[in-house]
Amino acid sequence: MKNQNQLPMKFYKINDPDVSAEFFEEEVLAINLKTGNYYSLRFSALPFWRLITNGLSFENTIVTLSKFYTVNEEILLPEFSDFLKSLLENSLIKESPEYPAITTNEWLNKSIKEYRKPVLEAYSDMQDLLLIDPIHEVDVNKGWPNKTNESKDK
Repeated sequence: MKNQNQLPMKFYKINDPDVSAEFFEEEVLAINLKTGNYYSLRFSALPFWRLITNGLSFENTIVTLSKFYTVNEEILLPEFSDFLKSLLENSLIKESPEYPAITTNEWLNKSIKEYRKPVLEAYSDMQDLLLIDPIHEVDVNKGWPNKTNESKDK
């Protein structure tokens, strides 16, 4: 990347313990336990998520994806810069001190080779259920996910 020497490399990781993420065949499902929102990451967002949250810098992630998809870095850079910004704004990832990548890229060969812009879809329809504190806010007679009258007033 052209401006790689001008700015210090940044590294990112999943925003533990507030975020939980699970890989499925064609998407990553991430839940922000603090906000109660959940997110679907699809298309090129999958390898991006895996690379960026396993210790590859943003810059090296773009280089890797450019080679994998055979797409010019200048095309990927603005799309993934916006995508990275969305991940940070939704508190799904956070900056991390520099650390080496702890994963190999072998799984990349099993990914879909056709490039499609990264997608992050946010959902808040289960917010009330995800934000219930099952120890303190559950009606003891009705069980989870029924809130107590006190927690309904919050």
